[in-house]
Parts: sequence; structure tokens; C-alpha cells
Amino acid sequence: MTKFYMASTVGSLIARDLIKYALDFPLGSWAKYYNFDAIPVHPNILRQDPFLSYLAKKRKFQAGILRMPPDTCYNWHVDTDRKVGLNMLLADDNKSRCLFIEDEKPELVFKTRELKYQPSTYYVFNTQKPHMVLNTTQSRYLFSLEFLDEDRDLTFDELCTDIKG
Repeated sequence: MTKFYMASTVGSLIARDLIKYALDFPLGSWAKYYNFDAIPVHPNILRQDPFLSYLAKKRKFQAGILRMPPDTCYNWHVDTDRKVGLNMLLADDNKSRCLFIEDEKPELVFKTRELKYQPSTYYVFNTQKPHMVLNTTQSRYLFSLEFLDEDRDLTFDELCTDIKG
């Protein structure tokens, strides 16, 4: 585990269903959500995954798939409305890169840490550390959870503890 992300030791059982869902979703029906195109993921799909069912008993969240067009960059930032996320990259084939700033006080040149997503793997993602995404030749699809209500202020360390437990 790093201060930036932590991989779940339990693989996703719905990764293939999620990418099929995203690819089959009508293009005109994607909504703008922050700086992405997004679609919600129905709870019936989520219930097919024991890991997400376990997490839903502990935390309140909504799930979606975010799409990023080819040849785009989501510049360095920290998320404004969420402290932590749970992400899984869907069918990327190394066409995008997700980087965090390693240095506490970056200057013109600074060290980075890359999150190299593994297939069908959920990652606790520290949205409060500066990060960016560079996407290249194809659309990038990311499954993501956003925590709600009393869990809106859930931290990276708290979610890591939930998942390790």
C-alpha cells in the first residue's frame, strides 16, 4: 500500500459485464459529470459481485462508469467533493496513464508515482493527493464509486481499513 492507492486482494467478478454495459450504452445517453462522460451502474449489476455487496453493507455509495475521450489529459488536481474513491480501469490495454505527484512540494521538475491498473482489480484511490490522467488512442472507461451521505467524508485510510478487514 502507498499513500496514493491500494489494490484490493479480491478480484472483480463483474469487470466484463461493466465494460459490455458501457460499450452497449447509447452514446447520446452519457451525462456530463465533472469533467467526464458518465453513466450510472444499476445496483442489480453491483449485487453480482461479493466484494461490492460486502462494501455496500458497510458504506453508502453510488457507482458509475466514467468515459474519457482519446487524446486527452485530465490535468493535475485533487478532487473537490470526495476524499476517496474506489476505482477499476476497464479494458484499457495500457493506453492511459494515471500519475500522482510523489514530492510534497513539487517544483518545475518532480517525481511521480504511477498507478498501473491490473485487470479486474479494485483500487482504493486517494483523491486528495495530486493526480492526473493522460489518455492516448482510445476511449478510457473507469468504474468508480462515490461515497454518499454519512460516508461522504470517508478517508483513504478508513476505506483501506474497511477493505483489509
